[in-house]
Amino acid sequence: MPKNLTTRAKILIAVGVIFALAFIAGELIDNHPLRLAAKTVPVLLMALYLLLQPGKGRFQWLVIAGLLFGAAGDFLLELSPDAFLFGLIAFLIGHIFYILAFLTDCRRPVWGVAIFAYLYGVGIFSFLDMGDMGDMMLPVLIYILVITTMLWRAAARFHASGVNHASAKAGLLGALFFLASDSLLAITLFVYDLPYAGIVVILTYWIGQLGITLAAVWAGQPSPAERASAG
Repeated sequence: MPKNLTTRAKILIAVGVIFALAFIAGELIDNHPLRLAAKTVPVLLMALYLLLQPGKGRFQWLVIAGLLFGAAGDFLLELSPDAFLFGLIAFLIGHIFYILAFLTDCRRPVWGVAIFAYLYGVGIFSFLDMGDMGDMMLPVLIYILVITTMLWRAAARFHASGVNHASAKAGLLGALFFLASDSLLAITLFVYDLPYAGIVVILTYWIGQLGITLAAVWAGQPSPAERASAG
């Protein structure tokens, strides 16, 4: 987290933690209204925190858009099983915004990372195909392609020239946690119904969104090499 947090930031964090705990409680006691009321708040607060940052550029606005679509996806997935496809589409659009954000300060290909990311996508899709995706097979395939692309572009920023190292690290960790969360969710939905998977899914998801949010906070700051040359 950023050092020397302001009072406003501390309030946002406290409120976010309260609603996160409320959602987890709703998950444990199977209270749907409580889960629905609490689920979107932590991500909306991340978007608000980023919105209140001074000197926002294209990277920050793209991440804000991604967070808002993520919150919409949260709401739709929790609203009803019938809204699952719409929630998936909302998250997919959010990932596209994250890809565009990561491309704003780094366009190097790093094909080795791309191959690794897409091989993971092939592996997880093949594993899910052991279950029963039914009509969701094509939407899930497209979603996996997009989220693995997001992971690729997040990883490409790591140690890239001119990219703030803290931003690159936060973005990569965020993408990895996001991918882990979605992978576990898909396995639970289509292959195995794992106990308490919902809590692990939401915690890894929130960590992923937080990582991407912090990547945006630090993205506009000079990299260590730039600070050293300036000094």
